[in-house]
Amino acid sequence: MSLFFGKKEQLVIELFHQHLDAIENTIEKLIDLIQHMKNNDIDKARELAEEVRKAETQADQIRRKAEMEMYSGAFLPNFRGDLLGTIESLDKIANKAESVADEIDLQDLTIPSELFEDFEKLTKKSLETYCALKDAAKEMFEDFESASKKITDTEKFEHEADEIERNTIRKIFSLDIPLAEKIQLKKLVHRIADISDASEDVSDRIQIILYKRKV
Repeated sequence: MSLFFGKKEQLVIELFHQHLDAIENTIEKLIDLIQHMKNNDIDKARELAEEVRKAETQADQIRRKAEMEMYSGAFLPNFRGDLLGTIESLDKIANKAESVADEIDLQDLTIPSELFEDFEKLTKKSLETYCALKDAAKEMFEDFESASKKITDTEKFEHEADEIERNTIRKIFSLDIPLAEKIQLKKLVHRIADISDASEDVSDRIQIILYKRKV
């Protein structure tokens, strides 16, 4: 099932797609940061953290443009409200990626070599979860059934991220390192996993939109 929209709506959809891409770029920049932490180069980590912030700012700017177009009258009021809520929720995903970068940068965090692979795996799974959500978000304008399938994929990947999160925390507390460092690392794991959680939350919102559009 596909919906047909006018010029204003098409512009918002294009901005919506740009926003989705900008959020993905923010998470990709975060992966770059996590991967580079293996080298324990604090100056480079700060540089990459700033790249994450710039990507999040770009996502914010696109979100504002899309919202301004909607407030000018694009879409019927009911769907406009649903879409505005979705865009705001999507933006929180980029915010969460930025918060991970801030935590690493502002606290000069390092990842023990025994945990590096786990952190990288969790961050990449967060991106995979988001990408499934991104596909669902794009499809909700074109193909309801395809969007629903992508929502199922989002939930699957989020559950896999939860498992990685639990295993990583278990591994953290098995290491012979100071308790304060364990707590810092645990908090960082939670922040990375929050990206997948936020993606699933948005997928739930999109599922409700699909139900409403079908009736």
